[in-house]
Amino acid sequence: MGALVESPLFFPNVSGRINLRLLAGVAGVPRTRVEECLDIVGLRDRGDDRFKGYSLGMKQRLGIAVGLLKSPALLVLDEPSNGLDPAGIREVRELIRRLGQDGRTTVLLSSDLLSEVQQVCDDVTIIARGRPVATGAVSAVLATGSTGDVRLRAPDPQAAYDVLTTAGFTLTALPDAWRVHGVADPSALTQALAAQGQYLSELPPIARDLESVFLDLTAQDQ
Repeated sequence: MGALVESPLFFPNVSGRINLRLLAGVAGVPRTRVEECLDIVGLRDRGDDRFKGYSLGMKQRLGIAVGLLKSPALLVLDEPSNGLDPAGIREVRELIRRLGQDGRTTVLLSSDLLSEVQQVCDDVTIIARGRPVATGAVSAVLATGSTGDVRLRAPDPQAAYDVLTTAGFTLTALPDAWRVHGVADPSALTQALAAQGQYLSELPPIARDLESVFLDLTAQDQ
């Protein structure tokens, strides 16, 4: 098992490679593994630079390299994107994706940045008050919070509104479209419009993100 807990600390005035070699020596890991880990996290070419000159994203990647030194079956990452700028967040996100796709290491990510969790994880567990309130594939957890609402755009927005409200649908205004609530069967909506000579230019479902599902689930648990 390997781990990175928030921001890693290293000797600032020596290189990333030397920092890894020192830790590898303590752990009884051969130096060849140091070079492998630098490769994995994309730091081989910057391995001889002093740690204090690294960007925040590079520092986090070096921390992940430490977690990989012992070739763990499980790598635990706690808030690996905490405090990073957008470039650093992308660097760490892409690295986590590669590690997860490699097939040799399972990555357990703990984070409050739910947009990142949604982008990189296959499965998710939402915890509230110390116990899980939802668990499963990210797509399945998102589906539990499905609104059934759709976003509707039409060449004649007012005419589409009149037709659909007459047909019993509930609509609210969006900046450039209508939100149609609780649409169990979108074909019923299109049939109602077509019967009155009105047609659609757009009808995508309004999907919820993981943050919205999290807020709803944790609010229910209070």
